[in-house]
Amino acid sequence: MKFDSPSQKLVDEAAELVVSACKKSFGSSLECVTLKGSAVKGDFIRSYSDFDFHVYVKPEAMESERVPKVSYALRFQKAFGRVNPADYGASQFQIYFINSQRYPDDWAPPVEGTFRVVWGKLPSAVTEVGDEAYVQRANENLRTVGDTRNTLIGRFVDKPDAAVPGLVRLLGVNLKNFMYSVMILVSNEPKDGLRLRLDEMITEVEKGVGSKGHLNAYFEQISDWAAIQQDADKARAAFEEGMAALSEIERWYNRR
Repeated sequence: MKFDSPSQKLVDEAAELVVSACKKSFGSSLECVTLKGSAVKGDFIRSYSDFDFHVYVKPEAMESERVPKVSYALRFQKAFGRVNPADYGASQFQIYFINSQRYPDDWAPPVEGTFRVVWGKLPSAVTEVGDEAYVQRANENLRTVGDTRNTLIGRFVDKPDAAVPGLVRLLGVNLKNFMYSVMILVSNEPKDGLRLRLDEMITEVEKGVGSKGHLNAYFEQISDWAAIQQDADKARAAFEEGMAALSEIERWYNRR
């Protein structure tokens, strides 16, 4: 599997762009910015992976737990709107704005080793909880595998060839999310599973669900993302492998 992380210099430049736009937009309401996911753990796939940021903002600037007030949203988009993710080797900048005094009830708090603070101080509301909370979230998430699979098929079936890679990528985002949930349930130490790199997690998840190798096949194929974007047959083949992997996870969970 081919990982190709941007240089630390490029990652730092990307983080600084986000921090600068946040400061301009939220001012004294900004508390913390973190970078999480593949750019931190070292399993970044160039042009496929995101830069995944969490921005913690005081309640007065927020409409709800995860939505800033429109005036702040407009300011941020104006400050950040000219950034081209491709210049940093990323598919996109995925930026979530979170009420710093109330972490979303339906999210499991971030685990140490899966994120890096790039500005400010992590709010006190963002604290790791006991294993049982992560297990509960994992069960809730895995109950949705079948519905997610059906939704992806419905979105795929009428797409022109040029749009297929986007669906292949969306499938991968959902697949990786479910893999984390599987790791939580099969690991003796649920939080340790969340710290694994993608290649390490694939091995453990395939063993856990009794996979025939569809997870590995999917991620091997999309790790050459340029080929997926240029060849519709390769994109369709990756989609087929990913859907087979989702089916394996669904069958395993339903048997539990």
